Amino acid sequence: MAKTSLLDYRILSELLKNSRVSDRQLAKRLGKSQPTISRRRAKLEKTLLDGYTCIPKLKEMGFEIMALTFIAGRRAALTRGKFEEAQKKAREWHLKHPNVIFAGAGQGMGWNGALVSLHKSYSDYAKFKAEHDKEFAEYLADTQSFLFEADPATALKPFNLSYLSEVSMQ
Repeated sequence: MAKTSLLDYRILSELLKNSRVSDRQLAKRLGKSQPTISRRRAKLEKTLLDGYTCIPKLKEMGFEIMALTFIAGRRAALTRGKFEEAQKKAREWHLKHPNVIFAGAGQGMGWNGALVSLHKSYSDYAKFKAEHDKEFAEYLADTQSFLFEADPATALKPFNLSYLSEVSMQ
């Protein structure tokens, strides 16, 4: 992997604040030429950026709940082949559900996976959770969820990746 320069991190920081900023505007802000910024941005898009997105107002889109669901699998009881089958099934199932915005393996507090999902109502969440748990019953030891209101007025710090622009990146 090529070394990431201070300029690359400065460009990334600006893109975190506003991914719609033009190369010309970036060049002006950073005191560089537009061709230099365009070249560096193209490199970043291949090496450090996973994509561009917007962060919608979830409440206005009709989402009332954000769920953080913790998963404890029966990993020790699964053979290697069965574990790989379970991982493949989980990947495919979560990719088919657009309300799941993140799912991944991990560890801590007795859990070895988690997912983040959005729901229009509590009954929508309950239906989703029941479907999830039924689909993976043979692989699961337990699941538990923590529910957040999707209303930014109740958040102590609303979800936004622009905060990362303030983090030292080197």
